[in-house]
Order: sequence, then C-alpha cells, then structure tokens
Amino acid sequence: MTSELRPVDAGAAAQLLSYGLQPRLRPASTAGYADLVARHQSDVAFRDLVDHVADGLGLLVLEADGVSGVVLGAAPGSVFELRLADYRANLSVEDRLVHGLIHVGIAAYTFPTAASLADDDARHASVQAVERFLRTASEQLSERRGDAAVADDPPETEQAWRLYLRRQPARDTADGRVGVSTTTGMIKYAFERLVSSGMATRTADTDGGTYRMHSRYRTGVRELAATAAYRELTDVAMSRSTAARGG
Repeated sequence: MTSELRPVDAGAAAQLLSYGLQPRLRPASTAGYADLVARHQSDVAFRDLVDHVADGLGLLVLEADGVSGVVLGAAPGSVFELRLADYRANLSVEDRLVHGLIHVGIAAYTFPTAASLADDDARHASVQAVERFLRTASEQLSERRGDAAVADDPPETEQAWRLYLRRQPARDTADGRVGVSTTTGMIKYAFERLVSSGMATRTADTDGGTYRMHSRYRTGVRELAATAAYRELTDVAMSRSTAARGG
C-alpha cells in the first residue's frame, strides 16, 4: 500500500526513528510505536520517507518489526556513530583491539553459521563460554601462523589474537571483582554494553554471567558477518566442530 504523504507524516517518521534510538523500547509496551512500525511495513511511501529522514540524520534503518521495533545503524561519520571514547574512557591501542576482537568473538560464538543467522531460535552466550572460545581460537590461529611475536610491530598492526593471548583470563581485585584488564573482565563489560544497548538480557549469574541475545543483535551481526575477522573466527569454530566429530 502507498499513501499520499502530508507534512505531519515527517513528524511521524521522526518519531519512529526516535523510538529506534531508544533500543530498550519495544512496540508492545510503548503507545504508538506498534502503529508506526505497522505503517512502516505496509506503506511504501512512508517507509521511503523514514529512510530519507534517517539518511539525513546519518542513520541506517536495518530492520523494523513488531517485536524488536526499529533497529538502527549509524553511517560512517554520523554524530550517532559510536566512538571509542564513548565505549570506555582511556583505552590504549591494545585495549581497543582486544575489545574489538571480543565483540566479534561474541557474535561468532552466538551465530557461528549462516543458518544460525537465518533462524529465529533464541541464542544464549556466557562470559566464560566466550572466553574459552576466543582463547581456543586465538591458540589455533597462533598454531597456524606461528606464535613468535614480532617485536618491531606496533600494536596497530599486530594481530588482535596475539594480544588476547597475552592477557590473563582472570585476576580478582582487592574487593573481589574481576580485573577490568583481564579477558574475562573485558568480555563481561562487552556483554553489559550490549544489555544497555537493548541487544541482550542477563538471564543468570552462572558461567560468569549468561545472556540471551535479542533479535536486534542478530540484525547487527548480519552486518558484521561480511567482515574478515568474523569469517575467520567462525571458520575456526567450524573446523574444531568438524574435528570433534571426526570429519
């Protein structure tokens, strides 16, 4: 269906994007949100208007449905683009690389195959499971490429998996918390950022913290799936699975 747009429809399009910028909101619990999502799905002219308004703001509409609502991405250079300073203050270059690897690792662990990205099954991941996955994957990459560190290479060019292997998995602080510079602490922080972004919910304290990944996270991973780092980690996961089956 296509409707004849009026000036007021620009406000409706902006309102829909405003909902999308509040990722914890859901259409079922927010007055008017479900109606706007339904219109976005059925009205071609309104959907095009939303896309144009989003483009002007530096946003990308990745998906819109009645369960998750509007899932937005930020175009390069947009004011909405996540900056590392916004993610966590005072990160070193090495910290940035390891945090980046961790987020790719969470995605690869949760959705290791194209089929897993296509289905609608609930996906869960835990801090310790991702730590084991990333440490094993990093060790396997080290075996493939040689584990001798290149002393002259600056951190920007050194593979993130090398840096990951140098970090301790865990180290308790004086007050009993996990050290923030350990891989376990960094993974926990990454999950909590996903929670605050409306992409995951903490469901249990077991295994360092267990999380259910929302469908909007799946949408984001579909964008990430084209990257070399994601493909490399899923390749490691699949090769280990095949070896375990004796294939």
